[in-house]
Amino acid sequence: MSSLKPSILINPEYATNSIDTEKAGWYQIAPSTSNIALRVAYSNIGLNGEIRLNTTVSPVVFQGNNGSAWVDFNALQGNIGPPGTDFTNAVNFNNLGSNVSAGSSVALGSIFATTYANVAASLSNVNIRSLQGSTYTINSNLTVNSIELTQNSNVIAIHSNPLPYHWDFTGTRNTVNYLKSNGNVMSWGETSRWIVKSGDTVYRGQAVRLSKDTMTSNIVITPITYTTLTGISPFTTPFNMLGIATETASGGASCNVCTKGVTTVKCNDNNDNIPYNFVKSNNVSNVGLPGIIDKAGFIFNNTTSTPLVNYIRAGYFLESGSTVANNGNYSLFYVDPLVQML
Repeated sequence: MSSLKPSILINPEYATNSIDTEKAGWYQIAPSTSNIALRVAYSNIGLNGEIRLNTTVSPVVFQGNNGSAWVDFNALQGNIGPPGTDFTNAVNFNNLGSNVSAGSSVALGSIFATTYANVAASLSNVNIRSLQGSTYTINSNLTVNSIELTQNSNVIAIHSNPLPYHWDFTGTRNTVNYLKSNGNVMSWGETSRWIVKSGDTVYRGQAVRLSKDTMTSNIVITPITYTTLTGISPFTTPFNMLGIATETASGGASCNVCTKGVTTVKCNDNNDNIPYNFVKSNNVSNVGLPGIIDKAGFIFNNTTSTPLVNYIRAGYFLESGSTVANNGNYSLFYVDPLVQML
């Protein structure tokens, strides 16, 4: 009866000749060490449970014998399964259309309006918000583009337009009809926005002044009204003119005022409000004639050569004609306030 004697081969890297004969068996990293490794090689004995390295195929593969066949240890690609849902036919991306109302202000805008794709649906819609330009309003309802967008196949460019630093009155922009467009509420020049004094109403085209609201102690605007300008002193009884209101507003509401520049004024509509020292005429014979403020804060054209009383000049007319200063008319005007005191 023969017996198998276990043998431990020395690590070829440790042997002095460094020759590796590639024999299968147990290997020891160095004499008298416990670091032992099993090495297998090609074999075709076919023992149940046998392990081999099959070097007859390329690439080489580790195999184990299950008693009837050799089985590869290496991972293999499985059979191709049925195709999944086609993503291009399951999800639809939509760029949302334009919306005039831009909505509320947010600290951080979200591009995706839909937060997830419902792949269980036959067709899932993913909505993506579109970029939209914006406008701002200056000088009493004059709308200017603040942000403009351009795009090509690769990029979307965002253009920030500066606030106009000068007004262009050339070409067709210097006609009376253009400058009086949009219901006579435009103005070109210097404007500011104020709160109307409690209990008062400011009318479009009316001259206004600064005052103090006794209810709130705030600086507010109020119409220029007076019964007489006699005795006014710049040091004891000051009188001021801020500008011309470009809209109608009641107490507590805000109102735009043209303080210097081009706008429209409402001409005097009640001759009882003309101071007796002046003679009103509806005919403005030349552009540049001064417009005087009547007792109700509206404007009239005076024909008295040299008034010998205090008066308030709002500026001068930019129209001429026989009916320019008719009662209730809105006339193109250059606002340049002046309180004339003798």
